[in-house]
Amino acid sequence: MMRPSLCVALAAVSLPSAGLGQEPAQTRDIPADSIEVVDRIAAVVGDTIILYTEILESLLQARAQGADIPEPGTTAFDSVARETVEELVDQLVLLQKAKQTDIRIPPEMLDGETDRRFREIRNGFPNATAFQEAVQSSGRTLVQYRQFLRAQVRAQIMIDQFVRQNAENLPPVVISEEDIENWYEANLAGQTRPASVGFEQLVVEPRASQEARDSAFAEAQRALDELRQGEDFAVVARRYSDDVSNRDQGGDLGWVKRSQLVPAFAQAAWSARTGTPIGPVYTRFGYHIIKVENVRGGERNISHILIRPEMGAPDTERARMLAEAVADSIRDGAPLQQMAELHGVEEIPVRVPEIPFDELEQRLGPQYAAALTDPIPGEVIGPFEHPELIPDRPAFVIVKITDFKQQGAWDIDEIRDQVRERLTFDEGYARFVEELRNEVYVDVRI
Repeated sequence: MMRPSLCVALAAVSLPSAGLGQEPAQTRDIPADSIEVVDRIAAVVGDTIILYTEILESLLQARAQGADIPEPGTTAFDSVARETVEELVDQLVLLQKAKQTDIRIPPEMLDGETDRRFREIRNGFPNATAFQEAVQSSGRTLVQYRQFLRAQVRAQIMIDQFVRQNAENLPPVVISEEDIENWYEANLAGQTRPASVGFEQLVVEPRASQEARDSAFAEAQRALDELRQGEDFAVVARRYSDDVSNRDQGGDLGWVKRSQLVPAFAQAAWSARTGTPIGPVYTRFGYHIIKVENVRGGERNISHILIRPEMGAPDTERARMLAEAVADSIRDGAPLQQMAELHGVEEIPVRVPEIPFDELEQRLGPQYAAALTDPIPGEVIGPFEHPELIPDRPAFVIVKITDFKQQGAWDIDEIRDQVRERLTFDEGYARFVEELRNEVYVDVRI
């Protein structure tokens, strides 16, 4: 089984990147007659087959992206093909298991990530014409290609969410010092470590005025009154709710764990009687009417109605002024953690592990990359505005640099804990997938 790259984990533990979610690559530099296409079944997973041509296409895509793929027809190529089919089998097993859960992907998340990947791939070509020619050479129109990419994105999001939901269920693993040192020698010894930065952060978001909150509360109360008069919850949700991700589904959130919810919402939901709407419950998102449909173990099947208070430019300006005052207090010696508890967004972690400089923009956005161009430990940076950190509203970020490492040789003592954490996850993940494979019919034929 191909496992996720451990190098990425030196900054923070990340989930595996699967073949089903990889971006299709252009194949313009790969001669059409460079391989002999033999369409046969490479593997069967449950009721789904993987064709040998899919394996070949995956390897050609990897080569087009710069991967060192052996020449077709060689023993080395056959070995890589077998590794690839095993990886695709693992991803299909995870996807089939994910589809058996109540994982829901908000349409705006799916469309947004599809658009982002589409732009990223398109920008890899010198011009729009070259991109379109590459897509047409694959036998697809631009519309078909986007639909194909959207399906890949959906599959990868479902797999990622399924793995996250089961992170606590990974089999226990013991990693020895010898395991860590062996991995270091095989992967990092003698190599150059990129420059990296670690920091604490505080994020201030706009808050609605009291007048807007009072108005939203009154509307939420009207929705609750209709429910108490016998109106169907789904009908009221479609009429009132501002949560577009589930409004058309009658406010259905599916099965959720308490840890997935903001504290005030979770406390209310876990205190509610099944079948009885409660509210209005206030969170930073607005006022909620909550109905617990069913209970199983540590999960609740929940529907909700969200009424968001209206916010405008004055609310954004108040948030900016507050962020500036908080940043000044931190510069004067106030602990950032303490200020975050008073003024920050609770769901955004304060401590950010070390991140390589060349990954800042990809992982956190260009706003972070621009703000952290010349970090000095102890320096307080910001506030700087980030328009995409929180959906539907701008946010103001304050950063305090805790660590900065120049480019240099890797030191095993500095990364020992991160390597152990990643190896523990990798091995637990591998065993978890193996257990799932034992529950599904799998027949690999190459």
